[in-house]
Amino acid sequence: MSKTDRTSGVRLAFPALLALALAPVTGAALAHQPPGTTGAPEGITRATITDEGGISVMSAMVLDAPKPALMIRYHGEEALTVYDGDNKPFLRFTENRVEAHVQSSQWQVLPQSRGYQSKGNTTWVQVSGSGNFGWVDPRLSLAGGGHSDETAGWRIPVTQGDQQASAITGRLTWRPIQVQASQASH
Repeated sequence: MSKTDRTSGVRLAFPALLALALAPVTGAALAHQPPGTTGAPEGITRATITDEGGISVMSAMVLDAPKPALMIRYHGEEALTVYDGDNKPFLRFTENRVEAHVQSSQWQVLPQSRGYQSKGNTTWVQVSGSGNFGWVDPRLSLAGGGHSDETAGWRIPVTQGDQQASAITGRLTWRPIQVQASQASH
């Protein structure tokens, strides 16, 4: 296997591993918890994308999990910037790198922020060695934690180079987890 083959294999395997790690917990899985286990969620928030923002060299997908995550794949020549909830730069994508802005209000949601020590006036830190990156974004959560059949919209602003701003948008729906009676008795 050539170095190029190994690298592309890693790039393809990472999203699959991340998706598996963030896979939703089903009612059947919850029914097989050890006896005495408490704290199983009453429901999950499901996020869906309604518009990817019209950027042809970018694709976005939701990684379903108890806390939904967003994955962006980018292969453009100009930098793609994702903005935080305060409309400040949060992530910057290029074809072979993703950086996070350490002064963004959402920097703390990234695992890379734990233990990070600022070095001088560094404001951007590399978080991926490819144009792919996924993160649990607080905008993909319902404000009150979710209630039966609650829905809401979400919006994540993006720009590509000097082009006009657009946004990845979607819907959030809270659904209760229904455990079948025969499974609940085990």
